[in-house]
Amino acid sequence: MTSIDKREAYNELWRRGILHWKCHPLQKEMYDRFYAAEPNSTLVWLLARQTGKSYLLAILALEHALKKNDSIIKLVTDTKVHIQSIFEKVFLELLADCPEKIRPEFKSKYQTYFFPNGSQIQLAGTDNQNYEHLRGQKSVLVLVDEAGFCSDLNEVVKSVLFPTTTHTGGKIILSSTPPSDPEHEFIQFIEEAEMTGNIVRKTIYDNPLLTPEKIEQIKKQMGGEASERFRREYLCEMIKDPTLSVIPEFDDALEKEIVKEWPRPPYFDSYEAMDIGGRDLTVVIFGYYDFRANKLVIEDELVIDFNKPDENIPKLTKGIEEKEKSLWTNQLTLETKPPYMRVSDINYIVVREILNASNNKVNFIPANKDDNQTAINNLRTMLSSRKIVINPRCKTLIRHLKNVKWDSKTNRIRFARSPDCGHYDAVDALKYFVRHVVYTKNPYPAHYDLNMKDLYVHNPEKFYSKSPAEVYRKIFNVKPKRF
Repeated sequence: MTSIDKREAYNELWRRGILHWKCHPLQKEMYDRFYAAEPNSTLVWLLARQTGKSYLLAILALEHALKKNDSIIKLVTDTKVHIQSIFEKVFLELLADCPEKIRPEFKSKYQTYFFPNGSQIQLAGTDNQNYEHLRGQKSVLVLVDEAGFCSDLNEVVKSVLFPTTTHTGGKIILSSTPPSDPEHEFIQFIEEAEMTGNIVRKTIYDNPLLTPEKIEQIKKQMGGEASERFRREYLCEMIKDPTLSVIPEFDDALEKEIVKEWPRPPYFDSYEAMDIGGRDLTVVIFGYYDFRANKLVIEDELVIDFNKPDENIPKLTKGIEEKEKSLWTNQLTLETKPPYMRVSDINYIVVREILNASNNKVNFIPANKDDNQTAINNLRTMLSSRKIVINPRCKTLIRHLKNVKWDSKTNRIRFARSPDCGHYDAVDALKYFVRHVVYTKNPYPAHYDLNMKDLYVHNPEKFYSKSPAEVYRKIFNVKPKRF
């Protein structure tokens, strides 16, 4: 193919609005994830520094502007200065080989790229409420760069930007490294994306542009791999505020160690723990105590929201029975072994209704709720000492442990509200579980694993004759008469 043919091929891709050929492998992966997402999705991308996230956002903006006439794309970042210092340069680079007939014109007065086909890419920083001019006009795509450092993020996304996508099916991308402020509003969007599965996390080790030598150099410049700055900016870790976090020990490293499949032992005692919510979530967790390994193993969870019209006590009861059957049915005898204990926070009405709905089969006893801080501390200790194992299917429990916060720095009694309309209720359920396991109860039979080679069996012929008369004489201690 001649250089003229190549140029014409590139021009044709530009005219069709296909620009993925400008992406490196990591950007191409994110590009594909974006197009695979459902309409009206809100996507959160936690991307390490120097991965080219701003470049990728600009590619997506250009594609949407070129593919359909009169399209509106809104692109927001933290400051108006960054619009000029980052995105104007990125667009200049991307448009260097754009055919003249479809090339947009940037008008700084409006902070907008105007395309010959009527499309627009509107830019704004969130500082000084510069985002206000983005209100209105239906948009096919909304992009927020450096979301972890944008001011008024909730207002910008939910009040200004989201309404513009209602009728277009437009997607929203919030891209950033984690915020340095643990109370930043971006944290809520991260939790919501974890809940819906719309989050992607890419670290420095995923960056195809960096050699191992360059990564080591960056580590040194950032104060080492263990430094908070490197973990946040290049490993995309959420650095917790110890004054707000309830379980600060549950970080990415601990999650990787204890969230896993666990081989079930031949003998165990199973348990259930429930935290009942009226306005909040009701969470039941199912697990057992592995006596020999000294591990609490959480196998599954059940989450019910009584605020939803189709979720009620009969559904909760049926769900509990089905979980017990699927987890603890002997495949040989087809018998379901009931849990050794079921505990719940105190709500006698709900517990009684569950008992009635199950024909007196599912009975919860009240959980011990005194000295809450001691119970939390005990839970933290067991987690940090790796005495708890959590099956990966327990997504709500994992997410709640990772994100649970106190209501405020001065209120360390009540949990803050979680994005799923609860109060991180799975943490309370686990707290009850840990508190009521009978750790001294050995479920193994007395002679289990007895090695027959170590047994001594005496030879009866050594002590007894084969004569019945001799046996009786020995039993009754009768001495033979002598003549």
